[in-house]
Amino acid sequence: MTTKYVKSDAVNVKTLKLSSADGKKNYDLSAQVVEFSIYEDIMFPVVRAEFTLIDALDLLTKFPIIGEEIIEVEFETPGYDLSCSYKFHVNSIENQTTAAQGKSKAYVLRAFSEEFITNNTKFVGEKKSGSAEHLIQDMMNNYLGTKKTIAVGDPTKGTQQVLLSRMRPFQIVDFIRKRSVSLNYNSSSYVFFENKRGFNFSTIEYLLHKQQDNVKDKVFFYDTAGNSDARNMNTRNIIHLQNISQVDNTKKITQGSLNNIVKKFDLLTGETVTTNYKNSEKQSQFKLGSKKPLGLNTSSFEKKFGAEAATSMLVPHSSDLPDNYIDSAMGAKHSFVTKMGQNIYQVYVNGDTALTAGDVITINVPSATGATGATENNRLLAGNYLVSKLRHIVVNVGSNQKSYTVSMELIKGFQEDYS
Repeated sequence: MTTKYVKSDAVNVKTLKLSSADGKKNYDLSAQVVEFSIYEDIMFPVVRAEFTLIDALDLLTKFPIIGEEIIEVEFETPGYDLSCSYKFHVNSIENQTTAAQGKSKAYVLRAFSEEFITNNTKFVGEKKSGSAEHLIQDMMNNYLGTKKTIAVGDPTKGTQQVLLSRMRPFQIVDFIRKRSVSLNYNSSSYVFFENKRGFNFSTIEYLLHKQQDNVKDKVFFYDTAGNSDARNMNTRNIIHLQNISQVDNTKKITQGSLNNIVKKFDLLTGETVTTNYKNSEKQSQFKLGSKKPLGLNTSSFEKKFGAEAATSMLVPHSSDLPDNYIDSAMGAKHSFVTKMGQNIYQVYVNGDTALTAGDVITINVPSATGATGATENNRLLAGNYLVSKLRHIVVNVGSNQKSYTVSMELIKGFQEDYS
């Protein structure tokens, strides 16, 4: 019996359908789409997509495509039971060019999840009260009409009392996100985003801490020699690995990551309460994506450069309202978020439908030894990383042949003893 060879970047595109707004017209775009990319980002509320078409049938006029259409796409990695399925609303038609003799047109359809389009039709102007997660679910369900799952991984504390003045639903979600204080995680580094599973509201700290238990086989290897390590001869070999940022001490110090002050000013009484965050005393309270996390700086460095507060922040509050705890959490949040920008990788891998933004994966980063054979992992840089951005890329490379790759931004904000 002969086993069929499957390339590491192979993909099955099960559905690539264009539908009119009323659902009465449908068209299979498989022959026209030469490339598509799908973007997930923990700092953006919805999933986005770009579809590049070579159109010799004049679909723009005959279908027609006028920016009201729905595109449904589903694809899978051969050999996996897991597929990725998305539904987008076309937002714009861009970069139109006409081929010689006018036989075809090339253009790009840019699309978003439908909630993003609905958001532009809504204004909210009223007083709202409740927990942060309750207010966000209210915006998503009652104003944007989403039927997707809204996962709240990390509950908040305190009651939000806010007066909304002609704000759009996603503006309100972002406003509430920034004000949210975590019940269980000191960083209160909340993000609201959509991935292939639905919408998510949680802290970055929660994602790093909890998702490390779900890494399982999502372990990636970087083997430039190609055959030096048998573990690397699989689809989860890293094609390209680039460290975008590893350390920026000036930014870390000036933005108060080592030492900062938050002042809470009572608008009713004029009283001020000061909270001082010192990283050397409190960074161990962060729950990170490793069993053996290490700080980004030595104790001697922090003692020398973190002795005085480098920045001061002001939180206005009125004592006749319920406590929102923002002042007590802001210093730790400011420090944590600054750290997240200190250790960033850009990774390019073969297509993998198991991946999504908000997951934690393990990458094995080699040490630079000058040797041509297999090298040991870098014990400080290898380990668990959070997928902060992800791009699925499917490209036609020949007749009935497609290539599927994934580009990811990985963040960490700490080092770990991976020895």
